[in-house]
Amino acid sequence: MPLEYALQHRGRFPDPGPWKLPRSATARLLEPLGISDLPVQRVRRSKRRPYIFNIMVAGESGLGKTTFMNTLFNTPLKEIKASKNLSSTQTVEVDPTTYELVEDGVTLHLTVIDTPGFGDQLNRETNFQPIIDYIDAQYDKYLQAERSQEMRRNIRDTRVHALLYFIPPTGTNGLKDLDIEFLQRLCTKVNVIPVIAKADTLVPEEAVNFKRALLRDFERHDIRVYPTAHAEDREQILELERHMPFAVVGSDDFIDVGGKKVRGRKYRWGFVEVENEKHCDFVHLRELVIRTNLQDLIETTHLIHYAQYRSSQIRGKGRPESFLACDEFYESRIDNAKKGLQEEMQRKEDEMRQMFVAKVREKEAELRQREEELGAKRQQMMEELERLRRANEAEELAYQEGLRALKK
Repeated sequence: MPLEYALQHRGRFPDPGPWKLPRSATARLLEPLGISDLPVQRVRRSKRRPYIFNIMVAGESGLGKTTFMNTLFNTPLKEIKASKNLSSTQTVEVDPTTYELVEDGVTLHLTVIDTPGFGDQLNRETNFQPIIDYIDAQYDKYLQAERSQEMRRNIRDTRVHALLYFIPPTGTNGLKDLDIEFLQRLCTKVNVIPVIAKADTLVPEEAVNFKRALLRDFERHDIRVYPTAHAEDREQILELERHMPFAVVGSDDFIDVGGKKVRGRKYRWGFVEVENEKHCDFVHLRELVIRTNLQDLIETTHLIHYAQYRSSQIRGKGRPESFLACDEFYESRIDNAKKGLQEEMQRKEDEMRQMFVAKVREKEAELRQREEELGAKRQQMMEELERLRRANEAEELAYQEGLRALKK
């Protein structure tokens, strides 16, 4: 690799090779060239390619995972299947299904990976391995594609970007042993987002106490959950972290509340609105997964979890540590370049916005000045017209007086 060669022979040769960038000189533009439109072109081009997001759901049967996924993405992704006899369930299945969602010209290829059979057996020691094997298999598939010259141009990303783990709403004692062991094994391989299912079965005081017990268990057993353990932009997630772990309610039905149809559940004692933050944390979870951190989930999967798997595979095959250091240095350079490009795009966008605001204000000032000039001219014409009218009236009055004088 060119970068490895450059690092190994750094300082020994004046020219490290064709990958060395030539020196650049600053040139002044005599007039606008259109370079400032490049960020807009990049955004327009990025909308052409579909985004890929793979999310896995795991938890015991009967916690409403399918209903919740339909609610989260506001579309009937999967039909609710008839419940199986738990005694007939022998192994945990991994069932990925891909959907295409389109909104305002942006396409999202969403893959929902269900895990039916998890936690349904009396002996649950074998529940984890099918899920771990599936996650590792997707990492290995991506690694093989990176090594292939033909597939490297357009790698299909099937890696699991997020795992929604549904916790039964017991309200006491925190995590079960099954939950602790599963989360400890998976939190180093995938972005784990814990979710308290069927939160409408808990009163507010029980929900608060249950959340505190879960947070204590996360810290006690070193369970790293997303976004607390991985997110870089802490300012954006501070508000969301106050609601973790998210206590949610899912529903495929719409109920009438104050003359408006909303997603919710109706009971004899009242109703529960899914998107009412006073009733559950659904809106905060949707904000995290879709609106603010979807891209960060994808990048964290690549830069942290996949990088760890890749390093372990390379070390296992005897790759020298110096090569690994080159790889990490190369990836850090790529990350810095991406970050610099994003900052440059943001700066250009701010400059364009400021230029637009300045031009609008300049145009408004010009129109206001013209309006004042027209108003002054109109006032001047009205005064001139009034002066002529008075002069005409004076002449007419003098003429009438002259006629009366002649008649006498």
